Amino acid sequence: MKFWRKDSLFFILIVLPILGSTRFIYGQSIMQDSISIDSLDRYYKLSRSDSLSIPVRLDYVNSFLKGASLYKQDSLIYLGLMRKTKLLGQSRQYDSAITYTYQLNDLARQKRDTLYIGKALTKLGIYHKSNNQLAEAFNYYNEAFKLARITKDGIKTGRNLLEMANIQTSLGDYSGSKTTAIDGVKYLEDTSELRSLAGLYHIISVANRVQKNYVEAIKYNTKALSLGKDKLSRQTIGVKNILIFKNTKALILANQGDYQEAIKILKGLVENSVVKQDKREYARVLGNLGYVEWLEDKNDENAKSILHKALGIREEIRDVKGIITSCIYLTRYYLDKDKGKALFYAESAYRNAKEQHSLSSTLEALGFIFELRENTNEEAKVYKEIHNKLLEVNQSNREIYAVTRYENDKLTNENLILKAETARKERQRIIYLFSILLVILGGGMVFYWFEQRHRREKIREVYNAEARISKKLHDELANDVYQVMMQLQNNQNDSGVLDKLEDIYNSTRDISREHNSFGTGKEYARELNAMLSSYGTNSTKIIIKDIFEINWQSITPEKKIIVHRTLQELMVNMKKHSQAALVAITFKKTPKSIAITYADTGVGVSAQEIIYSNGLRNTENRIKTIGGSFIFDSERNKGFKAKIQFPN
Repeated sequence: MKFWRKDSLFFILIVLPILGSTRFIYGQSIMQDSISIDSLDRYYKLSRSDSLSIPVRLDYVNSFLKGASLYKQDSLIYLGLMRKTKLLGQSRQYDSAITYTYQLNDLARQKRDTLYIGKALTKLGIYHKSNNQLAEAFNYYNEAFKLARITKDGIKTGRNLLEMANIQTSLGDYSGSKTTAIDGVKYLEDTSELRSLAGLYHIISVANRVQKNYVEAIKYNTKALSLGKDKLSRQTIGVKNILIFKNTKALILANQGDYQEAIKILKGLVENSVVKQDKREYARVLGNLGYVEWLEDKNDENAKSILHKALGIREEIRDVKGIITSCIYLTRYYLDKDKGKALFYAESAYRNAKEQHSLSSTLEALGFIFELRENTNEEAKVYKEIHNKLLEVNQSNREIYAVTRYENDKLTNENLILKAETARKERQRIIYLFSILLVILGGGMVFYWFEQRHRREKIREVYNAEARISKKLHDELANDVYQVMMQLQNNQNDSGVLDKLEDIYNSTRDISREHNSFGTGKEYARELNAMLSSYGTNSTKIIIKDIFEINWQSITPEKKIIVHRTLQELMVNMKKHSQAALVAITFKKTPKSIAITYADTGVGVSAQEIIYSNGLRNTENRIKTIGGSFIFDSERNKGFKAKIQFPN
């Protein structure tokens, strides 16, 4: 493999006239009217001239490549393809840029030229990413990462991991992006590559913010900002990037509830001259300022004006990603004020997200549409398709990098195992002693505490289950059994007896299913999700949103039991009566309460039927016992909606 080449155009253009003095190159005669070396030099310089339009510069680079092919010099062809792909990328002709980059890659592999193989792989990552082909881009950056690691180029290795982590962030895979970025830090933290290192710290900070780990988010945000402590380092990292880090810091503070400090930072950024000169960045900061001001005061009219101003700027410059963000902000702003406007902006976010092929943004917009619009059958199909695609892409990316990471870790670990083994044995001896003491002192108390809590929960579950089962047996089965007895007594040959007995069996089985036990501990959310999903069939789709965003561990067992039974009652009613094609259950945490919204597209019920529904009245009574509320809305042929809210 070639790890070094002399690619200077000056060197090439000095040597080629000597090679061409015999008027033969590789046995082929060059005609009098062939492109001269001077012409090649001129074409290449003109293709680099910023004063010319890109189409004109592309014409010159095509002429350069045509001449380079006559001389059959790899270095000339490399230069021409590098220039042509760059110009195509600048003009957003990404498909063409990808096509010619493949030519560059094929030539480099044919010549076993690792320098240009690496450049081609990086370019393929760039252009696929720009073309919203994120899975393909991730794969090419991963290939470039492996090549950089083989050639022991730590800086290029770290840069490729930065790009891979950025793609994972765009796809909403924050756990994956954090893992990849942390690996990238290992390659760059002792180098002078401050720009990429700061970018990696920023990605880790953003991932932690989304995962609500605000202490770690601030920690890595501070690391990113601290790299730009002097003028030279700020120039290296880029003033604009440092301003982005400050913008992120404001969002983290807002998430922590420190709105005043967040607003102070954002107002400073809005007045910054660098931000003002960049409309895209100015709109981003402005939108965040409006959103944080609204979070602080939900009735702030100034916040609304700022949010609309940010959207107007983004529409003016056609910043699609920014438009999506602004529409999501405005959807949240109007959600409790004006459902019509909230739906308008949610649908706008949805359209732009589909245009941008942004899977995670499309799902977020659809979540609001489900909450705001009655008929969402078509959107539900899109939601399922995109949700599955996003899972597949993120899983594929993780598997691609996991294999590469394993290969790298294996080499490193083999060198560390012998040193670590001795230290591990010494630590184990000490750990064993302390473990025995801790087990003796704390084991008894912990066991007793868990046993008592488990006993109380079992007693409570058994009591609730027995009470309801007893009522069902009395109300539903006693009369049925009596009727069968009378039929047998009066007419032993009645063929309907067996059918009736089968109905009784099915009723008994349904009661058993309804009263299956469930835990209220760490697995509560998973079991609740499984219970709700179990009511889905080929004809009924169940969509469950943000169930795992709720901190169920902080909610008392009694409340969990009531939530489970309440939702189960709604699902049972849906199964028996609604004929719904789509059911959506959304969980949302507010500062003081938990809100659960249920909606289906079934036949609905009339107001009179709701009044006399024992199930709904029992459900309402349950929620009231924990200080909550149960509000339902339904009309014949217009589906059924219910909102459950209780203190957290």
